[in-house]
Amino acid sequence: MLCIYFKVGAGERNSVDSVSILVAHGCTYHPVSVALLVVAVLFVDLEVSSTDRNEKVKRSWLSVDDVRRYVIEAVDPDRIRAFLRHLTLRPHLGGTEGEKRTAEWVADTWRLQGMDEVHLTPYEVLLSYPDALKPNKMRLLDGAGQELWVSDAKQKPLYAPEEADPELPFTFNGYGAAGNVVGPLVYAHHGTRDDFTFLSAAGVNVSGCIVLARYGKAFRANIAKAAEDLGAVGLLLFSDPKDYAPAGPDFVYPHSYFLPPSAAPFGTTKLLDGDPLTPFYPAIDSAFRIPEEEAAIPHIPVHPINYNDALQLLSGLGGADAPQDWQGGLNITYRLGPGFREADWTVNLEVNNHNTMATTQNVIGVLRGREEPDRYVLLGNHLDAWLLGAFDPSSGTAAMMELSRVFLQLYNETGWRPRRSLVFCGWGAEEYGIVGSVEWTEQFTKQLEDRAVAYLNVDMALEGNYTLRTKSTPLLITAVYESAKKIPNPDPKEVAAGRTSVYDTWVHRRPDPLQPDLPLMQLIGSGSDYKGLQHNIGVPCMDTRYTHDNKTLGDPMYHTLYETFAAVDEIYDRGFKFHSAITALWGDLAVSLAEDKVLPFSLDVYADYISRSQQTLEKTFGQLISSQNISLGFLTDAAANFKSSVVSFKKIINGLDQNNPLAVRRVNDQLMLVERSFIDPRGLPGRPEYNHVITAPSKNDAYGGTAFAGLTDTLNEIQGAPETDRKELWRVFAHHLAAVTHLLNTAAKVLTDELW
Repeated sequence: MLCIYFKVGAGERNSVDSVSILVAHGCTYHPVSVALLVVAVLFVDLEVSSTDRNEKVKRSWLSVDDVRRYVIEAVDPDRIRAFLRHLTLRPHLGGTEGEKRTAEWVADTWRLQGMDEVHLTPYEVLLSYPDALKPNKMRLLDGAGQELWVSDAKQKPLYAPEEADPELPFTFNGYGAAGNVVGPLVYAHHGTRDDFTFLSAAGVNVSGCIVLARYGKAFRANIAKAAEDLGAVGLLLFSDPKDYAPAGPDFVYPHSYFLPPSAAPFGTTKLLDGDPLTPFYPAIDSAFRIPEEEAAIPHIPVHPINYNDALQLLSGLGGADAPQDWQGGLNITYRLGPGFREADWTVNLEVNNHNTMATTQNVIGVLRGREEPDRYVLLGNHLDAWLLGAFDPSSGTAAMMELSRVFLQLYNETGWRPRRSLVFCGWGAEEYGIVGSVEWTEQFTKQLEDRAVAYLNVDMALEGNYTLRTKSTPLLITAVYESAKKIPNPDPKEVAAGRTSVYDTWVHRRPDPLQPDLPLMQLIGSGSDYKGLQHNIGVPCMDTRYTHDNKTLGDPMYHTLYETFAAVDEIYDRGFKFHSAITALWGDLAVSLAEDKVLPFSLDVYADYISRSQQTLEKTFGQLISSQNISLGFLTDAAANFKSSVVSFKKIINGLDQNNPLAVRRVNDQLMLVERSFIDPRGLPGRPEYNHVITAPSKNDAYGGTAFAGLTDTLNEIQGAPETDRKELWRVFAHHLAAVTHLLNTAAKVLTDELW
């Protein structure tokens, strides 16, 4: 039974309260009814009168504070809920009809809301899919080749009707190579660089073996690359209940947010972001495409299994006992292998994936600025999901659609436009390795380098309801903090404890270890659609969401079948208050960047971060570096030089005549150049796909940001390299050290009027 209540106001058609929807908790969801409901609810209120948008007369002058209050207060949780219900009715895997359907729905909705421009930008790219008839399988075989166990082809439907949708694909990892391999098993813990180093030191050779590794500490593509480089013939990945179901198998979805035994998380295994066949250039009609065998994708089969399947393997594994911190939540002793206690047992991994050319589409909507329409504040979220995607990405998509509605409602009611243009971005095929946004960034690099102010990403609105998890360039940190202080706390228990804002809970529950009076702000790495903008062309980026407590390593349901609307609606966010908080935060930060005359960039935070990172580099590696007669003195001086320029520039801002548009524009142009100054056109050592010398992620974990990754990765490599390779690696280090030093001095110079 679907319980619906409509209220259509008799007054203004576009008022905030003109349409409301109440869907009772616990009702059975009927997809067709809900789809019709969503179309009705979302479009009734969005129709813009044909009587001249262009001749609309502004009813009242709005201050920036008025706009910020409006945006925060106008966010409607019921609308977000309705958007999310629509988005999660059917699968929408990248490059499929489902993704196309979603992109067209977003474009149509934005047109009805009244966007000035809406564009769909298609790209023909190489994507990966499981065979529709032959599922991927992991088999445990005895000495006679008889099958003792076979993994599940699909995840078992447990609760929501859409979990049984026939469109849902067989379980797979994107770009896992097709193949049928047999070999002994090796358990590699989380598959990090240190884990494989430990195995080698323990005398365990993974060459010729199938590796079994746990999700949670390293990006799966890094695990696949490490296993392949060490000679493994295949890779199996699973989520261990110690990390994702610590309360035991009886307290899992649908009774809680913990991972059920039948869950097998999907995910890409491609390291190079964007289309694999057109590296560094957009996948447009005129593109040159490299042969597939040259593409940076795995050459070994990779496949995810559930932890019930993993139990069948680990319970019989031989070899030495794994270290205590490698033990997991299955009621067995984890061993390293290789091979099983039954000496003739083996593992057979059959992967039937195929790579094929497919079309993915971005959707771009523009609300033009009134004074600086050529300056863009970008907001984005991706539209594709491995399965139903209620958390990743559709919680973020629903928030984005509500935020665009709020901004366009404000325009339709008052004629308000932002000072700078707001550009809403719905990205395609992100799950395959940030494909749509990277291709778009490559296609429009020159315009974005010149005009983009910042990019605000919400990959998903929530993966929990404990506190904020935010990643950012240092340049946006203060602006994020200030916006978080304005957002009412959606957690009633926290409000009762006196913590009335989102910021209050953030700093209370997740303080920065180095500055406990501030919330923890993670350095922006990769793994979502800010990659091309932040790390290739130097547009300041951030990503935010509500997250879980520390009981699990990550979102337990991440990339599984059980990312359903019911999980969000009944477990994570009853009433959609946490979604609303993220939407309001996103909107308030966008207003600040679009409306403040002087861009609210935190130069002093950046300068302090660089100084601390330079000091950490010297403390950690100083003795090693000095052993080669290499000095960090120039780098130290460059960091101090940047800090000194920031102090001087802040004095200029304090004395700025903000009524002089040319003076304001000049200062803002200088501010926009700061992040761009850290872009090395030659890329990081051995990694031309990353250009930002300050915030790029480590090559060993693409998810996490690492200060001076090009320097620290090279130093780590030197420490583990044979003596014969170290001379060349020290040359690489010295070369990159000179580049980083130069770029730091460049950043200092752009804050002055000096050419030399």
